[in-house]
Amino acid sequence: MQEILKDMVEKYSDKIYRLALRYTGDREQARDITQDTFLRAYKKLDKFDRSKSAGPWLFKIATNLCRNWLRDNREVPVESLDEFNMRAENSPESIVIRQENDRELAEALDRLPIMYREVILMKHAADMSYADIADVLGLKLSLVKNRLYRGRMLLRDLLEKESV
Repeated sequence: MQEILKDMVEKYSDKIYRLALRYTGDREQARDITQDTFLRAYKKLDKFDRSKSAGPWLFKIATNLCRNWLRDNREVPVESLDEFNMRAENSPESIVIRQENDRELAEALDRLPIMYREVILMKHAADMSYADIADVLGLKLSLVKNRLYRGRMLLRDLLEKESV
């Protein structure tokens, strides 16, 4: 039983952490949510259907914890997206430009309605499939695709207004 959880932690902890970080904007809180996700999974491991992928189940737990955190903490601080951007930068100018772009993106994401923000974060920060997002949120696949499209369009519009 513990071996199963160990495999889950190794496979999903980074993705759950990145998702929680984007929800909360706080590294410590994201670590706490990640840890709480696996603690709750451990407590409910006997109810987990081992014939299915653990990803959607774990992301559902993490998403619920993030939603609870958002409900209790209305003001979400803007966090740099450095955690998500692993590419190396060559010059100080490119680092400053990337940090400014990351800040603008984080602020625009925070202004999106939660129904769009969630699917964008799950798709891009947690690298989840459409089917897994639909499973986690209890939505039809077509609605997930629709929300992702509309969310991206809103995000694009917000970013274009910033650059004007």
